Amino acid sequence: MIIPTKEFSNFDVFAIVKELDAILVNSIISNIYEIEDLLILKLKTDFGKKNLIIKKDARINLTEYDYPIPDFPSQYIRSFRKLLKNRKILRISQYKFDRIIIIELSNLETGPWKFIIELFNKGNFLLLDENNLIIIAKKYKKFKDRNILAKREYIYPKSYGRDFLTIKKEEFIELFKNSNNEIVRDISRKIHLSGLYSEEICFQSNINKKTPSSEIKNDEYDKLFEAFRKLRNQLLFDQINAHIIIDKHGQEISVLPFEIKILKDHEKKHFNSFNEAVDDFFSKIDIKDIKTPKDKKIDGLIKSQEKILKNQTNYLKELKEKKKIYYEIGDFIYANFNKFEKIISVINNAKKKGFSWEEINNKFRNAKEENLEGTEYFEKIILSTNHVLLNVNGNEVYFDLKETIGENANLIYSKGKKAEKKITGTILAIEKTKKNIEKFKLEKESLETEINFLIKKPKKKWYEKFRWFISSDGYLIIGGKDAISNEILFKKYIDRSDLVFHTNFPGSPLTIIKNQENKKIPQTTIKETADFVASYSRAWKENWGIVDVFNVKSNQISKNPPSGEYLQKGSFIISGKKNIIKNGKTELAIGLKFNEIESSSNTEDKIFYPKIVCGPVQAIKKQTNTFITLIPSKSSGLTKGKLAKKIKSHYLKNVNEDLKKWVNLLSIDEIILYLPSGSSKFKD
Repeated sequence: MIIPTKEFSNFDVFAIVKELDAILVNSIISNIYEIEDLLILKLKTDFGKKNLIIKKDARINLTEYDYPIPDFPSQYIRSFRKLLKNRKILRISQYKFDRIIIIELSNLETGPWKFIIELFNKGNFLLLDENNLIIIAKKYKKFKDRNILAKREYIYPKSYGRDFLTIKKEEFIELFKNSNNEIVRDISRKIHLSGLYSEEICFQSNINKKTPSSEIKNDEYDKLFEAFRKLRNQLLFDQINAHIIIDKHGQEISVLPFEIKILKDHEKKHFNSFNEAVDDFFSKIDIKDIKTPKDKKIDGLIKSQEKILKNQTNYLKELKEKKKIYYEIGDFIYANFNKFEKIISVINNAKKKGFSWEEINNKFRNAKEENLEGTEYFEKIILSTNHVLLNVNGNEVYFDLKETIGENANLIYSKGKKAEKKITGTILAIEKTKKNIEKFKLEKESLETEINFLIKKPKKKWYEKFRWFISSDGYLIIGGKDAISNEILFKKYIDRSDLVFHTNFPGSPLTIIKNQENKKIPQTTIKETADFVASYSRAWKENWGIVDVFNVKSNQISKNPPSGEYLQKGSFIISGKKNIIKNGKTELAIGLKFNEIESSSNTEDKIFYPKIVCGPVQAIKKQTNTFITLIPSKSSGLTKGKLAKKIKSHYLKNVNEDLKKWVNLLSIDEIILYLPSGSSKFKD
């Protein structure tokens, strides 16, 4: 029976580290994110941008899936970002065939730092300085044989069992021959192998795994060690043959770096690399961990707001009742003004004549028992506060003996007015709570219709690392994002028949109309390209509505300055006549398209991945009906981040209902990449 994989074995760590070291050496850490218990490192590598995902107690791998990025990083992640961003990965290795991964990082001042990943004991990651002192850790803890504490030396955990990679035959046999434990358990514990690989050794040796070690004969030990050696050589020298194991019910139960004979009859799904297999297998597990906490959180928020609403509704009822009572009491006092005034006057006069409060109290009670007129409202005198308690229209009311009846009545009216004000505030609060409940219920509905599986982000075309658009006439236009990408465009992508655009002032993208077939470029494409250059130039930031743009042939642009002069990166020499395009317009349409991609999930037949396209309005209109027109605005415009959120919100509200869930795949960072520098607003 195969136990479903939940975490890496030391075999898996060995295989994945081998692949990661080959791919990620010299890559740069550009950012770090955390979602639930997953750490995601965004990397710039020699093979393009990559995402390295680490589950603290389970595994590490490169992912092609589009994981949702949290809007706000935790304090812990902010600290990690400061320390790790822009560092180069020098080497990735496994510590002593254990479930410990060491990522060595560049450090210009002294020796390299180490990023340690421990995939055991609920997992941990730590950053060490050049002296192996702990700079920061995911969690700090004291153990019997070592402590994980800030500014203390990091001690690797003690390795259990003999070294799988170096143990010799004599040592191997010596480990087991005097033990009464089952051989499969002894192999697992004394050489520190997972149960699956211990079973594989027994299976290949044709030895019952439950046989006590002490009962195994010498020739059987020869077979055991031979099976052990083959397994070790397979790990060290064979090609990776990564695959996912599928059980008889069609469920994916395990992911392995190479084939083992004990599972030869199981159905398998093969991959080109162990990274790909791990990515495919664990992405289906991750989405459950990501989605479930969101559901629980929303349910908790709804219950909390419903409890608040219940309390507010009861309070409103109480306030309305109080308001009614206070106004009725005030009206009753004024309607019986003389009677109440007489009671207060009699009490005060009696006190002036020298009667004690107790005597006055007793006289009024006796008079009330005799039903004397005016005494029916009297209850008692409160000595400690100098008040008299009267029964007014069935309600107990305290009258201040120092105040007149009119003043006492006004005080009661004022309590009614306070209740009225509180009623207004409570009604507003109730409306706000109801809106919150509605908002959270909509969020819950959104979660229920949300994509319940992770999706592989489509690979970008070569020109998508630049600014680009397709003109109304079908020409590809590409432009630089900065001085570096301007240089790359010039060195790698300008062909003889291309047309090159720029402005007469710095801070503009070097832009090319690709013209591989050497046709006459239509004026509509030339005008659209001029608008594109104007919009991504400094003109947008300066809030200029129009700007002149020029174009030249590709052979008119060079990097050869006159003798004695120096050209900055991203600058060029233009020779010959420039063709001026007047009044290039600073206006952009940012559109949304949906590209259909194949699903690797059984739950969806079609996936519609959202894609931003940006360029002149006329060109974008040809590609999609879903677009927003942007113009520069210093006075009422929004910054890139705020504008990107507004754009996504607009799309969520306005696309067809069946496409809304796919819009959620669109990241704010992706939208920001297409926005020009400076403040912008929606046109009209």
